[in-house]
Amino acid sequence: MNLWKIAYRNVSRQKRRSNLLALAIAFGVMMIILVNSLTQGLIKTTEKNFESALGGHIYLTGEVLLDSGKVANQIANPEVLDAVIPQFSDSIAESQKRSTITGNFIFRSKSTTGILYGVHWDQEQSLVDSLEILEGSLDRIREKGTIVLPQETAKDLGVELNEEILISLTTVTGQANVGEFTIVAITKDTLGLGFSTAYADIGYINELVGLAPDEYQSYNLVLKDINQINSISKEIEDAIVLQGSTLKPKPDESESLMSQGGMAGAMFGSDENEEVWSGTRFNVGNLNDFMDMVAQIVAILNGIALGVFFIMLLITMVGLMNTFRMIMIERTREIGTMRAIGMQKKDISKLFLLEGLILALRGVVFGIAAELVVATIIKMIRFADGSPFALILDQGHVAVPVVFSNMVMITFIIVVITLLAVWSPARKAARLQPADALRA
Repeated sequence: MNLWKIAYRNVSRQKRRSNLLALAIAFGVMMIILVNSLTQGLIKTTEKNFESALGGHIYLTGEVLLDSGKVANQIANPEVLDAVIPQFSDSIAESQKRSTITGNFIFRSKSTTGILYGVHWDQEQSLVDSLEILEGSLDRIREKGTIVLPQETAKDLGVELNEEILISLTTVTGQANVGEFTIVAITKDTLGLGFSTAYADIGYINELVGLAPDEYQSYNLVLKDINQINSISKEIEDAIVLQGSTLKPKPDESESLMSQGGMAGAMFGSDENEEVWSGTRFNVGNLNDFMDMVAQIVAILNGIALGVFFIMLLITMVGLMNTFRMIMIERTREIGTMRAIGMQKKDISKLFLLEGLILALRGVVFGIAAELVVATIIKMIRFADGSPFALILDQGHVAVPVVFSNMVMITFIIVVITLLAVWSPARKAARLQPADALRA
């Protein structure tokens, strides 16, 4: 006797009841898969945006204690990193040396705050490839005093291509200075964190901040395997200490880097209560430091979604138990007839379990289909340039990746929960005596 055919027929007989149960399961499946996809897309997109804007996965910076007691953000002992970094060449895909200005961008009577990275254009092909040029070109970027300006900054200043802007800044020794730049290209913003990121040749930036042409303030590393970020960071710290250099004390674990003066402050800021040291005091930061806040948000979202999912599963489980108890009562005579013509107890139990399995799989299929439709609609929405959500957007769109492992896991959970819910009514139905069932 084909139990699958009988089970499918029984489920189809009560279409309204079966569809309501399947829809309840489908809604829970859709929500949990959608939220998981959104959070995973958020993490991947944010990592990609930070990696692009900050120039890598691991960021090595240095601080020098001046005679005046002030702290200069510079790497005065580059020979230390020259000895350390080659030890990890097998794990490093790309490296860049950068200097940084955080200051006021000024055009006529308007001004705005921004970050200007000084880069070696010949060594940062990945940066060149990632910049989305809206106006102008990168043909002149190696000329002294040229700048690549983000669209939002250009809009705030009311400046156009080939016009000149001023940037007021502070040198590494704490002196005020002003640089003059000609805009050769306008790009899409890379981040929406309250700072706009511009780029210029490192030689002119070093001149403005008081560094030698061959010096730099940060050494950024792009790893071949992003999963090695924490382990490589720790090994680099150990290697720097073995070279006889000092490491900057880590911030309190309760404080994320993003809460300590913003992104620029996190990479280049210093404590006012400094201990005395000599030479360069190195700081090894990495992408995960900046992802702490995102990880906390993702954990909260996943926790909420998981809570809602399990509440819905509990409600659905109770509904399934009650439904199959009603089915057992409604089909008592039918069960007696099947037992009378030779069906075994285990077959009755299997029949009920198969009906539950069909309902579960139907709900999962509906839920996955609904999630794919909703995800497609979400991915079609484009946010305006300069949106405050730019950090979590992939070229203006929300990333909702299809994660098959999540679908498989949710399907397994739903099937197990459904079979557990149906198990008790199935056992009771199997224990019915044929004579008693036929007299019911």
